Amino acid sequence: MKNLGMTALAKATMLACALVPSTFFSSYCFSDPGGKAGDQEKNSFGIRYSYSCMGLTWRHSFNALNQFEAFIQPMATDPVKEFNFYGGRYIHNFPQTEFSFTPYVFLGVGMSTYQNNMPNPTLNENNKLNKCLGYAVGQGVEIPLSDKLSFSGDVAITRLNNEPDQMLGIIRMGVGMHYTLK
Repeated sequence: MKNLGMTALAKATMLACALVPSTFFSSYCFSDPGGKAGDQEKNSFGIRYSYSCMGLTWRHSFNALNQFEAFIQPMATDPVKEFNFYGGRYIHNFPQTEFSFTPYVFLGVGMSTYQNNMPNPTLNENNKLNKCLGYAVGQGVEIPLSDKLSFSGDVAITRLNNEPDQMLGIIRMGVGMHYTLK
């Protein structure tokens, strides 16, 4: 039954992509309103911590509104239950001038690996490495600390497909720091 929900989500995503004209992406998502194309394109690198793992990120800003972030989080902070995550996400910013932070929403996909290094035999736990595909939706804020350095924090609802007929849902909080290059 859980696979039916994932299949419905995949079909809805493909339908939405088919219905949105390509001129929408070229005129809205990849061009900055009020500026020349390419003025806001920036790359940034950073570190990120979320749900017992940490790692490196790369973020590309297409303009002030739209960003893509790829991350690899191979360093588990819990030696007993190793949880690693690899993936990417689309970030949409809501720039405003009243406050010093920028709120955003995101949609991400990725793969996680999980291994229990001290299984409990009475609970029928094992120590095999499990690989899960998943997705996340969430929101957060980014706070600039200087013109090149920023701090971000977010919360997401994450769904991981850890068995053929089962989905694992978690609420994940994450923090990160980015250094922006021009």
